[in-house]
Formats: sequence, C-alpha cells, structure tokens
Amino acid sequence: MTASVPDSRKVPIITFTIALVITVIQVLRSLGGRYDEFILTNLDWVNWEVFYDQPWRVVTSPFLHHNLSQFFNNIVFLCLFGWQVERIHGPIKTLSIFLGALVTSHVMTITFTHDWIWGISLGVCGLFGFSLIDNRRAPLWTTLTHRPLHALYFASLTTPLIPFVANMQEFRVSHMSHLGGILYGLAFGVTFLLLPRDTGWRGAVVALPFVLFASQFYSPWQLEWRLVKSISLRVTANAECQIRSIEPKVYTPVDITVVNASNKRVALYWIDYEGNPRAYFWLRPGSSDDYNLFIDHRWCIVNADTGKLLEVVVLKQPQTITIR
Repeated sequence: MTASVPDSRKVPIITFTIALVITVIQVLRSLGGRYDEFILTNLDWVNWEVFYDQPWRVVTSPFLHHNLSQFFNNIVFLCLFGWQVERIHGPIKTLSIFLGALVTSHVMTITFTHDWIWGISLGVCGLFGFSLIDNRRAPLWTTLTHRPLHALYFASLTTPLIPFVANMQEFRVSHMSHLGGILYGLAFGVTFLLLPRDTGWRGAVVALPFVLFASQFYSPWQLEWRLVKSISLRVTANAECQIRSIEPKVYTPVDITVVNASNKRVALYWIDYEGNPRAYFWLRPGSSDDYNLFIDHRWCIVNADTGKLLEVVVLKQPQTITIR
C-alpha cells in the first residue's frame, strides 16, 4: 500500500473554521445570560414542535456541548483528524465526511431512539472512520493499533462504556450514534479510496445525508412528526385543550410522575399561553417517566395514535398521574 503524504503547505481551513465556530459558541454559552439564551434559541430545541418546524437543527444543534469536558475532547480530536484528512484529501472531502457523518448518524438516532445528540463527536467519528481506511494495514486489526491517534480515540470512545458494562449506569444514546458516524466514515473511505472512480456508490454515499435530512421535513412514519403535524390538530379541536396556561410572574418548578398503565401510547401536550398545544413527551404502554415542569401550566394527555383526550392536568403540586 502506498501511504498518502500530507502537503505541509496546506492550511486546513475547514478544520480550523469548525473548531473556531464551536469555540465561539462554547464561550458565549459560558458567559450565560442573553448569550446563552441566544445560542440555545437558535441552535438547540426544547421540544419536538420546534424541531419539526425547523429541521435544520439536525445540523446546528450538535455544535452545542453539554460541558467543557465534552467540548475539549471533541475539539482536540477534530483538529487532529481534520488536520490529517484535510491536508491529504482537501477541504471538500473533509467537510463532506464531517457533515455527512454528523447528519446521517443524528437522523438515524432521532429515528430509532427518539432522542437527539449534543456535540460534534458524530462528525469527528466520521473523520476517524475515514482515517482507518486511509491508513489501512494488513492484518486489518493493526490499523487501529499502529497509529497512536487511532488507538487514543478508540480508547476515548470505549472508556465511557465501562460504567454501562459494570451496570453502574444506563446505556447512553451517544454510544450508538458514535458507531453510526464511524460507519459513515468507513463507507466514504471505501467508496472514494478503494472502489473504481466511476462506481455509482460514490453518489449514493454523498446523497445519503441529503436524503435523510430532507426526510425530516416529511416523516409520517415517525410518531413525533405525527404528534406535531396531525395529532395536534385533533387536540386543538377539543374544548378542554383550548384553555391556555397561565403565565406566572415567577416560574415555580414542580416534579410530576406520569405512569402509563394502559395498553396504548400516550402523549403529553403543554397548552401554551396562547392556547396552542405543544408536543413534548410520549410514553409507551406500561412505562413511566418523571418530568420537571411548572406550576399553573396546563397539560392535555391524549392517545398518541388517535388524539383522543385521556386527562387534563393543571399543575399545582408534585403528583403522580396514572393513565389507565
């Protein structure tokens, strides 16, 4: 195998730009106040209503990070992998791998786990997967061990799994999404580095994130999409769900537990200050969950598949709500 040689004269503009963007966002968030509110309003979502009205958040929200540890981990490996890939293969491929892995894995996470991701680790995983193909060795397992960067990043991904294996914490969605990012990077590397130039697989790999992103504008197979786009109309038609929540002068949090003891999926809609239903949560049959909400807020609990009203709750104190 002929190793790719980086051009030391090339400046990895794309890598540095992405690193600068997430750094600026992290700094603004750390300042708190209106900066934090501005960033969260524009780059993060608080409910499925916001997400399906603005699907572009699939791309922007991962630029937010939970904490400094996650931020530093991502920015260090972004710079290391991005520097390597961009100086050899150029900015277009680097950006395509990064955004392709980020969008593909994020949409798949939303689709199958009904959750979303913070942090650009999905894009970094894509660059990692591509680097494994670009620096492949025989036997294949040595590809992971012969470069310290590969071994170090693999260790950073697998170490958080130890508490899960030891039954010390639940499995986190991010572990599965990391695998999706790596697989996209591997697929990109195979099609662009190993397969003939005229193969149709190149177009398929490039098109995949665009197709998945476009699907978020119309995805009736997703329960959350139906809750926002169709079931909410039935909730609005119910007179008891047209009474708006009272906006308090001081927001007082309250903890509630909702137990779905029925054999149907149920959804919780907050009735906002203008009387509009906002889809926030849903529960499978036999499941329960705890929510931190606010006093005097009005919630309608409905059948998630039909929109039939099951219960109306006006929050006054901590309570457990059981749906039968």
